[in-house]
Amino acid sequence: MAVTIAKQAGVGLMLGEDKGLNGVVVKQLVPRGSADRNGRIKAGDQLLRVGDVDVSGQSVSDMRHLIIGEIGSLCHITLRPVGGGSPFTVDLVRGTPEYFDAVPQ
Repeated sequence: MAVTIAKQAGVGLMLGEDKGLNGVVVKQLVPRGSADRNGRIKAGDQLLRVGDVDVSGQSVSDMRHLIIGEIGSLCHITLRPVGGGSPFTVDLVRGTPEYFDAVPQ
């Protein structure tokens, strides 16, 4: 039985569109994923930038290609905290929870 190893992955964010904000927000974090391990991102945070790209007003499907990339590579995401406040940027490593479980801490 052959095992297929993914070469591309996201950062552990489940996203959804918020028409009131005209943007994309974090709906939930994938347990043990990069975003969950980071600890700063919360459900309801709004995505503002992915890398150098302003994603305000874009759909989830529009930004999918910006977030998914080679496992182990960095993804820079700027978010506005749920409830407002100053935007913050995180550097998340792309990978699956299984990838992170196998990587020495």
